[in-house]
Amino acid sequence: MDERRLEKEIELAASPEQVWQAISTPEGMSVWFVPHEHTDGELEGDFGGGNTQAGQVLEWEPGRRVVYGAPGPDGEPSMTFEFLVEGREGGTTVLRLVQRGFFGDDWEAEYDGFGKGWGMFFHNLAEYFRYFPGLPVANVVATGFTTLPGETLWADLIARLGAAPALGERVRLTPEGLEPIEGVVDQRDTMLLGIRTEHGFYRFMADDLHHMVSTVQYFYGVTVDRESRTAAWQSWLDSLTGDEGR
Repeated sequence: MDERRLEKEIELAASPEQVWQAISTPEGMSVWFVPHEHTDGELEGDFGGGNTQAGQVLEWEPGRRVVYGAPGPDGEPSMTFEFLVEGREGGTTVLRLVQRGFFGDDWEAEYDGFGKGWGMFFHNLAEYFRYFPGLPVANVVATGFTTLPGETLWADLIARLGAAPALGERVRLTPEGLEPIEGVVDQRDTMLLGIRTEHGFYRFMADDLHHMVSTVQYFYGVTVDRESRTAAWQSWLDSLTGDEGR
């Protein structure tokens, strides 16, 4: 059987050193992916709703290449993420990702889901270098789990945000009980919505395969009460999924 792998590539308006920082440190990963920190010798990512994933550095070529993975009971990782950094003439840098391995039997659906997710996160990195270069980030992440069909859940989410905006549209979204979101729609796809604001990004997505809905938010160079915002957005998502009493 062919090796199951996913590949992504993006050219970034940044130096190789800047891109290396973004894919090889917890602070850098938090800027465009999800909040990361070192825990007991591992790099742990927080995907919201109590969903965390930890891995180790399996291979390391400073400034050029790093491979992450979590070895299983047999010592072999079921999934690895390889990042490669290559400088280009003119001051840009190409970042490549090679993901090997998938969680379950429906790997084609997972391939599509991971591909969409990595596309969103790579877009975050490009937009970060364009609009917020060098600024530190404060992350807010919340995830809800549900048995509702993805399309039903997504339609409810869009309705509760107060608009169904198109790519490039300037919007003012009004989620009940939360601050309005004002900015430009910079990502739009099936069950994916991204807003770029004056100080960062709001990302909303639903995953029908894993029965979840999430928001990942990035605030650059400003003070944010992460704990209270996270709790508020988690409660808002739980109201969508019916888990208010969890």
